[in-house]
Amino acid sequence: MTRRPSESAPRLASLQRGIGNAAVTRALTGTPVQRYTEPDAERDITDTVTYDRISQNGRIAVSGRQEAFAEADLIASANAALNASERVRVRLEAGREVVVGGRVLHRVLPVFASREAAEAAQGSSEHEPVAGESAEDRAAKLDSYRRNVVQPPAALGLLLQDVARLAGGGRPSDASVNGVHQRLLALAMENQGATWAAEHVPLNPLLDPVDYLKTAGRLIGVIVMEYAGSREPERVMQELLITMPNDCQAAAQRLLGTRTGELQQAPAEPAVGQNHYVNLSDAPGRWNNHFGAVIMRDGDDTLTFEAAADSTSRIGEGKSLGYFALYGKHGTAQSFDADLRRQNTAGNA
Repeated sequence: MTRRPSESAPRLASLQRGIGNAAVTRALTGTPVQRYTEPDAERDITDTVTYDRISQNGRIAVSGRQEAFAEADLIASANAALNASERVRVRLEAGREVVVGGRVLHRVLPVFASREAAEAAQGSSEHEPVAGESAEDRAAKLDSYRRNVVQPPAALGLLLQDVARLAGGGRPSDASVNGVHQRLLALAMENQGATWAAEHVPLNPLLDPVDYLKTAGRLIGVIVMEYAGSREPERVMQELLITMPNDCQAAAQRLLGTRTGELQQAPAEPAVGQNHYVNLSDAPGRWNNHFGAVIMRDGDDTLTFEAAADSTSRIGEGKSLGYFALYGKHGTAQSFDADLRRQNTAGNA
């Protein structure tokens, strides 16, 4: 099909060069739609950050997994809603200023409402961001947190010592090799995920105990080397974020203070301080279900701070470090339910 040139083409090209593709989209459609974008694909020339998803009204944007931005008054209204609940433990701080789609947005930083709230959520008060702290206090906590996360678990070093001792002392007893096996399996699952452990840790340590100890020593070395890489997002982050458990339900409970069993009663359009929930048992995949704590709304769109309940992933992939996600209206292709079902089927984190 041959397309006939139109008079609007030169004007459209001029607009695209002058104010950017995203602004042109808004001008032609009247209102932006929530959308995924390739890096730099639809940036206005005035934008100061890239983004992966933007809300329908343009007041919330998400960049990667650990950065979300919103208008200052939206952060304030979210805090009012969070503060209205006696059980919700978190508040939002406004971080650095950016420009997205011609709007001035601020970094969204979830923090615990108080030290007591952090302790009630079983967080480490030494490393958790708490409302009202000075910039110096927060910087000291971040520095302490970084030093903490780059050090591999001491249990790995102790296990390596025992492996070396057994390997150098003749044929080890079955009980000692089995003990090493159980400790190695637990550490591999905790630090590398269940899939990695199943693929690399020998199933029967007694088939050849001497060879098994050699393999165990090598695997411990691999885990130690990869540990730092798996914690890289936390080591390089510029702002201290709340530490999240490796479980989406526990993460939502940590933030919202919701009692066990109540999270499953989530409404289709949860308010700020409530949660999303989807049961995926009818669609076999990576998860059986998923929860996401809602920390902000922009019209029909919800911003969540959540964690991935996925035992097959390594630490660092949405585990100890929580992540932001933006979802559209219930019943649409960009809703929480539809988005998670796509991820579950595709096996995405």
